[in-house]
Amino acid sequence: MVLGWLSALHAAAPNSAEIVSISGKGEYRPQASVAWNPARVSQRLLGGNFVRTLDDSAMALLFSDKSQLRLSRNSMFEIKAIGDGITTDTTISLTKGKSWMQSKPVPGRLRMETPGATAGIHGTDWVMEVDDAGNTVLTVLSGEIEFANALGAVTVRSSEQAVASPGRAPEKRLLQNPRDRVQWVTAYRADPSRYRDIAEATAFAPLRAALAEARVQDARALLTERLQKDPAAPASGWLLASDFALMAGEIDEAQAHLSGGASRHPKDDRFPAYQARAAMFAGDWDQARAIVKTGRPVFPDSVELALVAGEIARFDGSGPQAVAEFEAAVARAPQDSRAWHGLGVTQAEREHFAPARQALTQAATLAPQAAAPLADLGSLETLAQRWRQAEAAIDQALVLQPDDYVAWTSRGVLLLLQGRPEDALESLLKASLLEPRFARAQLHSAIAWYQLGRRDAALSALEKAKALDPKDPLPHYYEAMMQQDALDPMAAVAAAREALQRYPYLKSLAPIATDKQGSANLGSAYALFGLESWARRMALESQHPFFAGSYIFLAERTVEPYLRNSALVQGYLTDPTLFGASPKLSTLVRSPGGYVSVGYDVRRSPGVSSGEPSITANGYTVSPLPVAGFVEMVAPRFRSGDVVFDATAPSLVAALGLRPNAQWGVFLYRDEFRPRIERVSLDTADDRISGDVYRNDLGASWQIDPQTAMWARFGEGANDTRVSSRVQPWERSFHRRDRDSGLRLTLRRASGEWTVGWEEGRTTTPGQIETRGINLVDNRTASEGSGSRLFLSWKGAAGPWRLQADLDHSTFHFDQSQYSVVTQLSSGRQFTFGETPIGERLQSWSPRIGIAWSPSPSATYRFAWQHLVRPATGASLAPLDTAGISLDVPGLQPGGRLTRSRAQGEWELGSSSFMTAFVDHREIRNLYGPDGQTLNAEASLAQYDRLRQQGLAGASSPEALEAPPVFASGTIKTAGVIFERIASERWSWSANYIHSQTVNDPYPLAPLPYLPKHRLGFGVNWFAPARWVIRAQAVRRSERFADATGNARLEPDWDVSLRATWQDSAKRSLIELYANNLARDDNTRTVGLRVILRF
Repeated sequence: MVLGWLSALHAAAPNSAEIVSISGKGEYRPQASVAWNPARVSQRLLGGNFVRTLDDSAMALLFSDKSQLRLSRNSMFEIKAIGDGITTDTTISLTKGKSWMQSKPVPGRLRMETPGATAGIHGTDWVMEVDDAGNTVLTVLSGEIEFANALGAVTVRSSEQAVASPGRAPEKRLLQNPRDRVQWVTAYRADPSRYRDIAEATAFAPLRAALAEARVQDARALLTERLQKDPAAPASGWLLASDFALMAGEIDEAQAHLSGGASRHPKDDRFPAYQARAAMFAGDWDQARAIVKTGRPVFPDSVELALVAGEIARFDGSGPQAVAEFEAAVARAPQDSRAWHGLGVTQAEREHFAPARQALTQAATLAPQAAAPLADLGSLETLAQRWRQAEAAIDQALVLQPDDYVAWTSRGVLLLLQGRPEDALESLLKASLLEPRFARAQLHSAIAWYQLGRRDAALSALEKAKALDPKDPLPHYYEAMMQQDALDPMAAVAAAREALQRYPYLKSLAPIATDKQGSANLGSAYALFGLESWARRMALESQHPFFAGSYIFLAERTVEPYLRNSALVQGYLTDPTLFGASPKLSTLVRSPGGYVSVGYDVRRSPGVSSGEPSITANGYTVSPLPVAGFVEMVAPRFRSGDVVFDATAPSLVAALGLRPNAQWGVFLYRDEFRPRIERVSLDTADDRISGDVYRNDLGASWQIDPQTAMWARFGEGANDTRVSSRVQPWERSFHRRDRDSGLRLTLRRASGEWTVGWEEGRTTTPGQIETRGINLVDNRTASEGSGSRLFLSWKGAAGPWRLQADLDHSTFHFDQSQYSVVTQLSSGRQFTFGETPIGERLQSWSPRIGIAWSPSPSATYRFAWQHLVRPATGASLAPLDTAGISLDVPGLQPGGRLTRSRAQGEWELGSSSFMTAFVDHREIRNLYGPDGQTLNAEASLAQYDRLRQQGLAGASSPEALEAPPVFASGTIKTAGVIFERIASERWSWSANYIHSQTVNDPYPLAPLPYLPKHRLGFGVNWFAPARWVIRAQAVRRSERFADATGNARLEPDWDVSLRATWQDSAKRSLIELYANNLARDDNTRTVGLRVILRF
């Protein structure tokens, strides 16, 4: 019964082909013996049906297997069978005429028959022509086709052509410009209503009647006759004749009509504008620019030329210039809907929502029967995340014009963002079928294909998008992300390079989904290959203050915890939904979904062994409003090795991100950490440590306009830890409270990038109590550190120079008191002993100046002088670098002062090598007491980096130290050189050397901790078969010390680490084997295994 029901359901909804568009007259018949009937848009055709077009007509069809077909005039074909493109076949027969077809089925699942030969399709687009004698000409535009008959076979590839005739084997030939053969595949329409004298004049009534009856050929003949016989024919007649020619793909004829009309009407500014548009239609943008440049001195106030100039500026990625051109057109012709439409589309691309909405609404009001303004309004509302308004505008556009390709594209994008890739792909394929030249439809088709698991089809669509809009970096961004998923580092690097070359033409980065690793950043491809310094350069070259990927990616490359937390917080505020992104394959754009990851990390060393189970749930939804959520529970357990102890440290991290609309974001964060350590020998032979730590954060962002944004944040946390002895009457407790907040405003203007902000923080330890002995002894330590910072920053560029000037006004107060209260248990008497209280007050102006010079695209020289007082906050909203030189300086504590100068050179030595060299001088003055001990060395309570995705680990920075150094005051001088090399498509290696000299102010005879005089490093990365990635690193360090007093000496040694990681092709599973400190003869040697399963 169930099988019968399923069979009936399948029979009720067979595979079919939908008629998407008809221009002129199209007919169909269910079978060969039945008369022809008029075809209609949205009609479904089944296997066995026939279709044909008449004179000057065209038809577009979309098949169930996602194949797209366009029939030219006087063409006929039979649909023999329609399959699904995966398990069943599609077969069509072109009897006569011309067709363009594009298909991405499983190879061998689509066949096209003609009287001369049969074509076996392997994912391609092509043109097939059959004349009345049955001679067949096949032109392959991309991909590959097997073209065969009973007498022979040929394989026809991109830019090749084959000819087959009845009774003769197919023959192949090479074409120079195969795309010229498909100019007729277009959504361009001839519309006489645009020309008042034709729309209203009695003399053109027969032409209008012919068009009303879809007799396009008759209408063209009438117009041509009128132009030939009437020397006084209106200019509009010549313009309409060019429209007819462009609609048929006859560009030369269109240009001939325009030239003829211009010679008869030399004072009509429409002719140079239309000539430029015809050049744009043919893809000759240089000629279009030249025509506009020549025509403007003749027609300085031309609305038509301003409109064309605006379209060219949009194509070139020059948003401000396009806005200026369209605003000029609006000022000259405020009743012309085209000017408002162009202005609205340009502002929408720049995400300037309010003026874009106003302009598009005005365009729709002025042209109530036009679908295009409504279609673009729907696209705008999609970007603005106003889903209901977007759907209403798109639906209305399709009612007005069911074959509007912009409306279908807008619907496809909307469906993608709503998490419906299958439906989105159908809409986008309709759009690219109606207008194959529309790059946006091809781009988003690629995204839909990728989300549906068709990487081959996605890359093919990206190639078309690149060709249609050669200056747009977005296809290359998406390709780099796809290739990273595929673990193809060389292809990812190549795509990232292409994207960076086109970065100046970028309209917006908002369409790109940022994940928890910052994989959308252009540096990510290089980091995947283990080229960390090169990756950082790429990230800096493409840095954008309103792109979350800039912050998240650089956070992974940051050593100092405070600066890393700052970068993460800035990223989460920029896009508070990014931690809802898929931990599996990238979705490329924000797409709803829910995910669960289960992991286990086990490691063993001579001193300790541990097991860390974890479970993570995250996701993103758009209904009723865009919300991302993240929850992770980790419960590590530690077992003793050489050292006797037993410990657990469960922790919980939760985050929520909301986007009420595209301009507002809200970020909420909470973490809890409860360590429990038993049988540890700390102060006595058997001690117990228990703690309760938490952190809360609330942040918000407001994107006021595309060039202005504001951030605000507030956070607070606490640490309550107790140490007690199981064998003696002794205990010690520690209490800490943190509170901080900040505000930032960033503006991008013609004068540069301006940032102003304010932040303050306070850390208090109201009681650190130690109790011991026969008498009751309370050793109490109370401290408070607080401070505020006003920060100002300016970044500017002039040719190859980039400049930055920052200025902070900082205050910092620190107070500490220590005293002991001894209670004599026998008598109850109390004695108090105190130490001299410590009080520090600091108030200063801190300037920073930086300059970067790039004399060529392959070389950059940077210099920065930095003065900084580290604020009392757990994270900062201020800029984190000076002209590309990071403030990532280990050892600087809250209230500490940094004075630093650094010079750095970066060189790309061809396409396979990179080198950077630097000299660095820094003085650090932390707060410290008379005994030389640092007073305010506090670690952050936040675990923001837990929100990051656990994926393929990268290489570490050569400037990273073994452990965070804690010292009071000193000077560090370093000089180093780093070389990175791509050895092959699967191999890369690096070598580096760093020389350090230090001065320790409180302890002049001891160097500063963890800074060896000599550090030599080597690294190798191999992308092995079967999706294994092998990384190895060896570091030689000379003598150094683990403390600031010089008592904990570390011998010269080698530090060797190995890491082998495997991921399946869908990134659902990850297995990693790792080993660290292998060459060391101490308790730090570690081996481990990490396993992650994602659902």
